[in-house]
Amino acid sequence: MGRSSSGGGRGRMTTQKVKSNSSSTVVKHLFSTKDENDEKARSSYEDAEERVIDYIQASGMKCSEDMVKSIRDGKSIDFNAIAPRLNAPTQTEAVARETEMAQSKILYSAKLDKNMRRSAYFETNKRTVKSNIMLKFVTKAMDIKLRGEANFTTTLEDPIELLKRIERFMKKSADAEYDFLDFWEGNQKFFAMKQGTTENLMHFTERFLRQAENLQDLYGVAWFRDFAVKTKAYAAIASTDTAAHNKFKDDIFEAVLATGFLCNSDRTRQLL
Repeated sequence: MGRSSSGGGRGRMTTQKVKSNSSSTVVKHLFSTKDENDEKARSSYEDAEERVIDYIQASGMKCSEDMVKSIRDGKSIDFNAIAPRLNAPTQTEAVARETEMAQSKILYSAKLDKNMRRSAYFETNKRTVKSNIMLKFVTKAMDIKLRGEANFTTTLEDPIELLKRIERFMKKSADAEYDFLDFWEGNQKFFAMKQGTTENLMHFTERFLRQAENLQDLYGVAWFRDFAVKTKAYAAIASTDTAAHNKFKDDIFEAVLATGFLCNSDRTRQLL
């Protein structure tokens, strides 16, 4: 994925173009590990999910069955909810009661230790599985869409939530393949985009510029040039200064981006 960057001179916002496939490819078949340009190579979400499960089971990671169950259930195992409880003794005679308590404590301690180890392995496995999904199982187009989500570095760090988001993208209505809807949704997402409450400015910048690139692909490189000639700043340029007029129109895209970025980012927060 091409990474957006800020640069090109003080106060300027520039984008590095991301070459992506058609809108239909961006919406569907994004979990395929094969050539996304090959119609026959694209897989359904269910097929791709099974490949992730196959990878987990063959990886040798400890307590892998917990991750497999969580993926198939669509939710992480709550280890606090299944933690063992120390049962109250049922014997009434003092010696028998003490013996029962001792045995219960031994059994409880063993079960608690196992539950804690499973929980620790599960947290480690989540990070491993999430990284491998992004590196091995998503196409370039899906990578771009996922990284454009405001909660990519928070909620979507959990591979279960990541897979649910991927499934939603892959099973989106076929209507989304129409250019008009893609155009409308792209505009809506871009102009309504806000910095998330827990999102750092660096990630918001990348997400903002990435969405701008997507819209520029739809509009073309002359995006906003017609708007430029209607502005007061353009009118203030001497009518005979053709070079200045052309430069103003050439720079309008970056000017609009900079304005939108300032309006939609949380300027009260620090960069990181």
